Amino acid sequence: MDFKLILLALTVALGSCAGIKNTAEHAADAADNVWKGKRPFSIQFQIHHPYCGGAAPTKELADGFNEAMANEVFYIYEGERPSSITKMTKVTTDNEGRFKIDLPKGTYSVIRAAKALPLDEFMELKKIDDEFYTYNDDECFKTWRNTPDFTTELKKGHVDEIVTINAACFTGDNPCMQYTGPYPP
Repeated sequence: MDFKLILLALTVALGSCAGIKNTAEHAADAADNVWKGKRPFSIQFQIHHPYCGGAAPTKELADGFNEAMANEVFYIYEGERPSSITKMTKVTTDNEGRFKIDLPKGTYSVIRAAKALPLDEFMELKKIDDEFYTYNDDECFKTWRNTPDFTTELKKGHVDEIVTINAACFTGDNPCMQYTGPYPP
């Protein structure tokens, strides 16, 4: 029985040391990144859904709601948009719609994964073939695809932002599509 208590105490002690080591390693990595000229870059993405009709809404419902863009893939690039995603950094948001990365000083843009696709694949993904939808011309899709979801300049300190992407009723975040069908009563 004493052997089991000693083994348990040893396990707890070693586990505690591992936690201290991980914290110390994280602090050392952060210090190393500052030494190398990198800055913390933390963005939380959310999408705002408007109220789209139906029963008489409460004040809160009429204002719509924000939803974390959890577990979504984004790409980060510095300066002008590169021609290939191989020259972009891929990040995935956590359950709160946030990602964190250390980057050197510079101007960075962030795009959703779909915007990293070639234009024809992007348009195929974003168009809904249905009688209740109409579309602007292809130039609208090109402009939308080439417009970053967020751009910032990293200078001193860190960037910690919340970015809200606005959705529309029945068309989501697609500015090139119009819904022409019936609305809820």
